[in-house]
Amino acid sequence: MNPRLIAFSGLMTAFVGGGIGFIIANLFPSPYTSQMYQHLDQKYAIFGAVAGLVIGSSQEVIRELKQERDAEEELLRDFNKAIQSSRNKENY
Repeated sequence: MNPRLIAFSGLMTAFVGGGIGFIIANLFPSPYTSQMYQHLDQKYAIFGAVAGLVIGSSQEVIRELKQERDAEEELLRDFNKAIQSSRNKENY
């Protein structure tokens, strides 16, 4: 696995998630004024960035693991073909 690619993917989706969270907070402002509802744009941006980091990194890890599994399956397929071919040569 490539940890640099996983980190890059996680950071890019974190930036996108943070931006989406910030935009959502500004498009739909809260009508409430209590302390809990202050600075919602920052809270939504942080939540979106964390969600983006987790989702992006997980997706890249899954993609890398699938590539490794496919490569292993291809190697086993080639190995089985070689065994079958040598058995067929022995039978003649």
